Amino acid sequence: MRLKNGIVLDQDFILSPKDIEVQGEWITALTPWRDEEPGGWIDLSNKLVIPGLIDQHIHGCGGFDVEDASLEALAAMSEELARHGVTSFCPTVMARPIEGLPPILDMIRAGQRQGLPGAYVHGARLEGPYLSPLKKGAQKESRLSKPDAGEFLALWNRYPGLIKIVDLAPELEGAEDFIRRVRSRCVISMAHTAASYEGALEAFRQGVGQATHLFNGMAALGHREPGPAGAVLDSEQVRAELICDGIHIHPAMLRLAFRILESRAVVVSDSMRAAGMPDGEYTLGGQKVCVRRGTALLRDGTLAGSTTNLHQELRNLLRFGIPLAQAVKAMTLNPAVQLGADKTTGSIQPGKYADLVVLDQDYEIFMVLVKGKIRWCGNRAPAECP
Repeated sequence: MRLKNGIVLDQDFILSPKDIEVQGEWITALTPWRDEEPGGWIDLSNKLVIPGLIDQHIHGCGGFDVEDASLEALAAMSEELARHGVTSFCPTVMARPIEGLPPILDMIRAGQRQGLPGAYVHGARLEGPYLSPLKKGAQKESRLSKPDAGEFLALWNRYPGLIKIVDLAPELEGAEDFIRRVRSRCVISMAHTAASYEGALEAFRQGVGQATHLFNGMAALGHREPGPAGAVLDSEQVRAELICDGIHIHPAMLRLAFRILESRAVVVSDSMRAAGMPDGEYTLGGQKVCVRRGTALLRDGTLAGSTTNLHQELRNLLRFGIPLAQAVKAMTLNPAVQLGADKTTGSIQPGKYADLVVLDQDYEIFMVLVKGKIRWCGNRAPAECP
């Protein structure tokens, strides 16, 4: 397959006129535009081509949730994500006792091994249960527990390599031992935490490598008490997730965060099953959620995930004044590096998967390729695509 006459955001995240050669799952060449007789290629007519988007924090969409523990639900999520330019993802589990995780992890592993009809799976993400009840957000308090490295490693050994990220409140009893014993297995992400600025910095020194949905599930950034958010911004290595729906974080704070974080910014949806669905009543992590005008709330008014997707967040970021290359990088290469997947995805270059999103002049999605296969092209079925 050859995609001709595209404006490609290349491996250096610079726009250039290129043709893209695809063989099987892989990009094999990027070449300058050249005149050719029609046939055997797809004319992109100056459309923008960006890397496939990677969502490392997503609970559900399209009416389905990871905790449905159903391969059919995961497949439906995979298709829905591909429609919105997401070519790979980490199904994310809300806090629950460790003994309740195997059916969900079995499903995620099956989806990873068997393949899915849209976006593919990098691995599982556990948002809990090792979180602070003081900053639980939409997590159900009865499902929270203190960090226990032994029980987690027993689970990890049962599913070696499957769990890519585990969330942790580093101030909890047992957290230091957990970080020491788990940091070499997967990414540990600071989340739903009542840690101080100093406590967060110490956790980073010990091996915590990321902050979950920065500014949310933690104390507010203050000029006298910077808190965990201040520690993240003050760090030089720790990556930070940002929910860019315009609800979780004010656009001005997003501009500030992008300016400081640069390549440490990772855009996530943190979406729940109501994403792509009408307003109404839904569930998340064992609790009822009310969605009104696209905002998901518990009965007490607590935000309960989002109803957005990465493509919408990209459009938001451009509207908020974030440069295209920086916005795209934060949802492609940056998460790929975090997940250890940057050798195969995250940028457009030979030797990587043909995970590609083609956008028109209004940044609407024209076509999506996942590992070289057309998975979305408007309202047409893939078989009807050019």
